[in-house]
Amino acid sequence: MPANALSALERALLGYIGAHQERLVELLATLVRFRTDNPPGGNEGPAQEWMAERLRRLGAQVDVFDVLPGRPDVVGVLQGSGGGRSLVLNGHIDVAEVRQADAWRHDPFEPVIEGRLLYGRGSSDMKSALAAYLYVLEALADLGVSLRGDVIVQSVMGEEAAEPGTKAAAERYRADFAIVGEATRARSLVATVGVLSGRITIRSPYTLHLHARRLALHAGGGLEGANAIEKMSLRIIPALADLEREWAVFKRHPLIPPAQTLINVYSIGGGGNPGFMPDRCWADFVVLYLPGEDREQVRAEIEEQVRRAAQVDGWLRKYPPAVQWDGLERGMEWPPADLDVEHDGVRTLMSVYRQLRGENLQVGGRGAITDAGWLALNGTPAVVYGPGDFYWIHRVDERVDLDDVLAYAQVLGVFLLRWCGISGRGRARSGPRR
Repeated sequence: MPANALSALERALLGYIGAHQERLVELLATLVRFRTDNPPGGNEGPAQEWMAERLRRLGAQVDVFDVLPGRPDVVGVLQGSGGGRSLVLNGHIDVAEVRQADAWRHDPFEPVIEGRLLYGRGSSDMKSALAAYLYVLEALADLGVSLRGDVIVQSVMGEEAAEPGTKAAAERYRADFAIVGEATRARSLVATVGVLSGRITIRSPYTLHLHARRLALHAGGGLEGANAIEKMSLRIIPALADLEREWAVFKRHPLIPPAQTLINVYSIGGGGNPGFMPDRCWADFVVLYLPGEDREQVRAEIEEQVRRAAQVDGWLRKYPPAVQWDGLERGMEWPPADLDVEHDGVRTLMSVYRQLRGENLQVGGRGAITDAGWLALNGTPAVVYGPGDFYWIHRVDERVDLDDVLAYAQVLGVFLLRWCGISGRGRARSGPRR
């Protein structure tokens, strides 16, 4: 990297970030110690209070508001002097639930460093990004740097359980660009799929005794009737599997790997009394769909496939299944997040990375979800870029490479200077804050 490729301020910032990186590790370790596993959720309060206090120390205007009762988002707005471009830095404070706790080498909520790896639940997903946000903003403040554009830090609840933390923050705060710090090892930008939830219900208008089965389902019985569980299992679910295979063949996105358009029936129920033929059956399912696809069109394709499956069955033609999308107790939804490599924010980020790392940011996609779609849906173009390791999220012995976190902080720091613009530089602090 040629020395003249960076300004004197950029070099000073990089030097400061590298010289005081133990502070970055300390911020991450503190965040990991907060037990914000979700489920169960509802435990975000202490961590969010800590985030709010850190942002207040930076001089941010801090907005703490409940998304669900007793479960707040924290948004800190560091107002620029004006004339610069604004930026959202988004991350979720909740972490995946801890399963198989006995299989962990260490307490999941007591960070342990071995070499350059930090172990702990949430270290990759995605408290390393939140720590980097704070660290870089503190470094800028310590160097006396003020920006022209606003920086909006969103520490949100509920991502792990499809709760509306980012949705609520995105509706209240918009910016010219956003970075969602989900795990890409600070080396790539990714597009991600969207998720829909639905329920299919088959309901009979009458209930038949067990002994009526021979009359309703066997030759010569002469009695109209059906077993709703069998109809769901033999007619509807196979039709959904057929549609999934069709999508895998024909649906494409330039960045998303093939066959990420999935239909997964994850729960089924009905009946319950051994003395009767089940007169009701429901099946809950989730759908993964591609960036660029219309949500309502995806719903319509599912509904049409269910209708067609019912048409080949005499009883289901008369008593067709109902498809429900809204008001589900365990429903989840994320909009897909596309990647526009021509957007100024993306181009600036790629340019900074190339200068600092001597190589290009990788561009790709994955069949996973992020909150970036909620930002884009509400008018803030967003990119998925973070320091965590996607391989290790949600796993036993989750970990993050501290070299990735440091590299992320360096790229983010220079990006902030170039994207938001520099208003001025005042008196620097003698050392990092505590």
